[in-house]
Amino acid sequence: MEISNKERAATAVVVYPICGERTYLPAELMGRALELAAGGTVGSVDVERQLRCTLQAHTIGDHFAFVVELDGGHAGSVWARWTRGHSPAGVVVLPDCEATSGSTAEPCCEFAGHPGGHTFELADPWASSVVASL
Repeated sequence: MEISNKERAATAVVVYPICGERTYLPAELMGRALELAAGGTVGSVDVERQLRCTLQAHTIGDHFAFVVELDGGHAGSVWARWTRGHSPAGVVVLPDCEATSGSTAEPCCEFAGHPGGHTFELADPWASSVVASL
């Protein structure tokens, strides 16, 4: 049975490049992230210190990176925000994006209201090279 163009379009995943801007989470913000996650099972080993913006590639606006997941199904996560060329000045708890891909039900791993495409629509060349080296 042949798939129609309409069916093919409905299951196609658009792929955009990720930003990839890198920075490092300062020690004082690691402490703040742990404070925001207090009461759960999060420890210092769970906090991401080497940050990389995983939003769709962009030339304007701030960069965001996941820092640590909070306990609980709908608790959200701690995210760092920074401007190119600067270290993050703070961390904030943001709710999770609830989008899922139509074809595979893969969840988006960004925060609610994020700019650009969802993670299942983005190409991360770094992740592909890591998988290939395993």
